[in-house]
Amino acid sequence: MSVGAGGEADGAPPGPEQGSPVAPCADAAGAAERRPPANLLHTLPTERGGISMLEQVAAMKMDAEAQEPVMKLIAELLDQTVERNDGLGRSTALAAFEGEKAPVRAGAYVRRIAKYGGCSACCFAIGLIYLKRLKRRESTVCLTSCNFQRLFLVAVMLAAKFLDDSYYSNKHWAEVGGISTAELNCLELEFLFRLGFSLALSREEYDDYVRLLAGGEQAPAPKHEAVASLQLVRVASDSMKADADGMGDKTPSYTDVAAAATAF
Repeated sequence: MSVGAGGEADGAPPGPEQGSPVAPCADAAGAAERRPPANLLHTLPTERGGISMLEQVAAMKMDAEAQEPVMKLIAELLDQTVERNDGLGRSTALAAFEGEKAPVRAGAYVRRIAKYGGCSACCFAIGLIYLKRLKRRESTVCLTSCNFQRLFLVAVMLAAKFLDDSYYSNKHWAEVGGISTAELNCLELEFLFRLGFSLALSREEYDDYVRLLAGGEQAPAPKHEAVASLQLVRVASDSMKADADGMGDKTPSYTDVAAAATAF
């Protein structure tokens, strides 16, 4: 094989010409000049002197822990709501969610889900937001002793599936709720279609609803500038352990753990 005057082998395709988009850069300085301004580049906050990844993780953990008192509020709210609706003789037109009177009080049921459901605390408030949306579409929706075992369970389960990075299978949730997996599968689909698959919500909507539950002002979500000084007030663990739910313990199994990060 001979080499021509241009330094290329005879018969080989010619290389890119000077000025071609694929031509080698003349020098590194020229390449730097052609880059867009730094303020137009996609830059992460950590690269621009903002919150670090560790600070972000710490802020998210503290924000999640700050939602734990919400479960106590919801347990009390459900007890009062179910008692009032039972006293008024109310029922829903959603026949699939109606059944025999639950063998547990609503507040104890909330604590049972908190113990065995493996979901974040905010899922309980978001479950109520879903029920509120459902009521706008189905005006007869209300929680009674004959339907909260199904309605509230499905609402919280869907919140966990939509928001949490990992969650348990329908089989696990059915055991937590004291119903069959086949029934829970059907209830989940009916709930979604009746809700119009409207599961997304903003942080502002969540905070407004939690303030409404608390009946007053709620501390704002922690900002990264104040991560180091943020102080949390936690509910005593005994408040979530009191009053046995009367449904027996949820027996852990390998299947539950293996399915925790998978969708049904």
